[in-house]
Amino acid sequence: MNKPEFSVAQLRREVDGRPTAATIDYMLAQNHEARLAAVQKAVDFACNELEQHKHKKQGLGEDALTLELCSMLKMAGFQAVHDKDVGGHCDISIEGKDMFLWLAEAKKHSSYSWLDKGFQQLATRYSTGVKGQDHGDVLVYCYAADAKTKIQKWRGELESRNSDVKTEDSCSNPLQFFSKHIHPSSGLDFHVRHKAIALYWNPKDK
Repeated sequence: MNKPEFSVAQLRREVDGRPTAATIDYMLAQNHEARLAAVQKAVDFACNELEQHKHKKQGLGEDALTLELCSMLKMAGFQAVHDKDVGGHCDISIEGKDMFLWLAEAKKHSSYSWLDKGFQQLATRYSTGVKGQDHGDVLVYCYAADAKTKIQKWRGELESRNSDVKTEDSCSNPLQFFSKHIHPSSGLDFHVRHKAIALYWNPKDK
């Protein structure tokens, strides 16, 4: 029996909208922009897995949740590592071709000073800010209700605590926003996606 043959374009159409699409995009990426887009897509799928099963995640701490994210990213073909020594012990790092490096700090929403600590760790401790290593995520685990309001308040806090940081809306997801500032080491723009992961669970059917 002959095996079906697919062109790359046909394969992309077959997996469009599925987690596999992020894997293929990353494997075939020819530049840092494409690698970044694939990583962010994969992270979105992994975070949504946590959200879909939030009833089983209640009470889990930052490390446990982050390890789950890393495991999902590894299974998807990304070189994801938890607590790797990259200028310190970064929550999530993904390395790729041509010295590509994406980093993330994951924090449970408890106080805005705690979230700012995660941002400062990412922006001033772990990252290099050089080309191909100038993007990262702050992932916010929201066990409290109304993740949208929480991420909006964090945006205001981020700007008030860091006068050099500029933010902008996300066109694709109201539970995230983007920030940009000059990296203190490289002098280049450093970009951060701030993403809320909605884990509040309080069913009213009983």
